[in-house]
Amino acid sequence: MQKAMEIKPNLIISDVMMPLTDGIELCWMIRENSPIPMVPFIFLTSVADKEMEIKGFRAGADEYLVKPVDRDVLLDKVDSLLRRARRVKAMDKDKSDIVKGFEGNLRDLSVAELIQLLNLNQRSGTLFIKGEKTGKIIFDGGNIIHAIYGNIAGEEAVYNIVPQTKGKFYFEPGKIKIAQNIHDATMNLLLEACRKADERNEGN
Repeated sequence: MQKAMEIKPNLIISDVMMPLTDGIELCWMIRENSPIPMVPFIFLTSVADKEMEIKGFRAGADEYLVKPVDRDVLLDKVDSLLRRARRVKAMDKDKSDIVKGFEGNLRDLSVAELIQLLNLNQRSGTLFIKGEKTGKIIFDGGNIIHAIYGNIAGEEAVYNIVPQTKGKFYFEPGKIKIAQNIHDATMNLLLEACRKADERNEGN
């Protein structure tokens, strides 16, 4: 943590099990109490533990890889995360303007990445999605409070929005007064959406 605060790295690769603290705690500290809350974070572990993997993603990890890790796979993950970080900086580069909106293509930045970005930056506003259908996800202080996609609302709307890879998005900042139809924690909701998307892909 001290080294990360000192050099502000472009990416962190951390073991999960360490002598003084664990990687989960380190990731939480980076996300919650550091000048680099959005730094890409990869976990490496020698134990394939689904519960620990879920804890890692809830702490804010971007990738969770089980050793031994193929060098090419690791390098591909590093390259992908660094490219994503550059895209995010390009869209959100003026951090002094906290009310700034942004837009882009879902080919370049996935819905899951957008949710993580808005959650970690504690943004309030509406994320509009124009994919197979039109939808929106409303954030309050980084937490999802309302979602609709076509004629689907609530958690199911998020589950259907997250897998979308074709279309465009636009984030419009600002507090929205609306009836809350999302009650699950944002990262739990995102993890469940990704799990359901994986199950659908396996079924295909």
